[in-house]
Amino acid sequence: MPSSPSSSLTLLQCVQQAEQQLIQAGVAFGHGTTNAFDEAAWLVLWRLGLPLDTSLDPDDESSKFALTPEEKGLIATLIEARIDTRQPAAYLTKEAWLQGVAFYVDERVIVPRSLIAEVLMEGNLDYWLSAETHRVLDLCTGNGSLAVIAAMVYPDVKVQASDISQDALDVARINIDRHGLHDRIALRQGDGIPKTGSHYDLILCNPPYVNAQSMAELPPEFKAEPALALDGNTAGGSDGMDFIRQLLSDAPAQMSPEAVLVLEIGHERPHFEAAFPELEVIWMETSAGEDQVLLMTREALLDYQAQAKQTTSQLFTLRSVTTAEDYALFGQLLKEYADKDLADAANSSIWKDLEALPERYGPPHGAALLAYAGDTLAGCGALTSTQHTGVAEVKRIYVREAFRRQGLARTLTQQLMAQAQDLGYHTAAISTWPENTQALALYQQLGFEPIAPFKVHPYAQLVFLGVPLSPATPKLPT
Repeated sequence: MPSSPSSSLTLLQCVQQAEQQLIQAGVAFGHGTTNAFDEAAWLVLWRLGLPLDTSLDPDDESSKFALTPEEKGLIATLIEARIDTRQPAAYLTKEAWLQGVAFYVDERVIVPRSLIAEVLMEGNLDYWLSAETHRVLDLCTGNGSLAVIAAMVYPDVKVQASDISQDALDVARINIDRHGLHDRIALRQGDGIPKTGSHYDLILCNPPYVNAQSMAELPPEFKAEPALALDGNTAGGSDGMDFIRQLLSDAPAQMSPEAVLVLEIGHERPHFEAAFPELEVIWMETSAGEDQVLLMTREALLDYQAQAKQTTSQLFTLRSVTTAEDYALFGQLLKEYADKDLADAANSSIWKDLEALPERYGPPHGAALLAYAGDTLAGCGALTSTQHTGVAEVKRIYVREAFRRQGLARTLTQQLMAQAQDLGYHTAAISTWPENTQALALYQQLGFEPIAPFKVHPYAQLVFLGVPLSPATPKLPT
């Protein structure tokens, strides 16, 4: 406790002075505090080595202790660092608190603040769990805080904490060891939900979900955090739902029959409901309201997937390209595709394709499809032979802007795979650019894996993928 009563600045006055400095500097909050006074109190108490729950009530003796010049100097340096660097306070103190539990943090992870911790601590999930709840997945674990709290709340469970970032997992290891939970929490590096055949009874996920506009407008304190943990638009979207789309597609296969998925989406409820309008969810009550954390059962996810497939089939009609008029429309879409979606259209092979119609994608070795929404042309796709016997190349999958994000690209790809099998091919192959993350995610969902190049291409960066069209088909070399 500071012990220089003759100093002219008391503990409370020091906090109030720091509060005014933070307000005048216009710093942003949201990393454990929501206002300047609480942030100032945190920094001052931490710098002095005092408990963070030290009373600052003007009538309490603890707030009246005067500070020494040395103590005031240390505090001034810390407040200046907070203002000058615009880093979250937790990066300066290397410590953050979540539901009364202390965690180590640094710039490798976002500052823990998930409302899921509150849901866990207050027992709001207990209704959905049972004596059979044994395996928990904390996806996008970051510094491991939710994994640690889940293990504390449910002493009979084993937790797998997964993250794409090895740096984050290194920080999570510090916290797991700090709380003595190394025998109950296992770490795993990977992108998205582990597809290991494990059946989780409870999945917790605070994913990257910030939409593109909000990402661009983030205050410096939030931009100081790893963008990978915030940006929900890395697969080409703008609504913040890219990671979540993949998660909801993959999750049911990795969940036990009675499992639930608990998901945090921050202030993105409008985007979530626009992306998943028919999905049945339960909104969880938190101190921030009832629109930031939601729960989904495995059954609800399976029902939604079934509805989505049915809706896509109702929205779009696929027609085989057979007539001269069909090929003219197909060629029109290829030109539109080159104009709108190809980064280096001038050097694309698409122009040779146009010159070679209809033979390029016609029978007996090829096929092409047109997709319609009612009477409106919505997209196209095609397949053709390759230099490898039995290997068909699926290509020219194009969906017009107005019809995107409705499952049409998936439907076209799946139908072309089926047609390739009908034509006697044993493998479907595809190539795309590494920057085309949304397409890559779709192909991976459909079972495509990296293979050796099946054609000569001037750009070495091209990604080659393939998928067997029957279980008995041997895999192509990688």
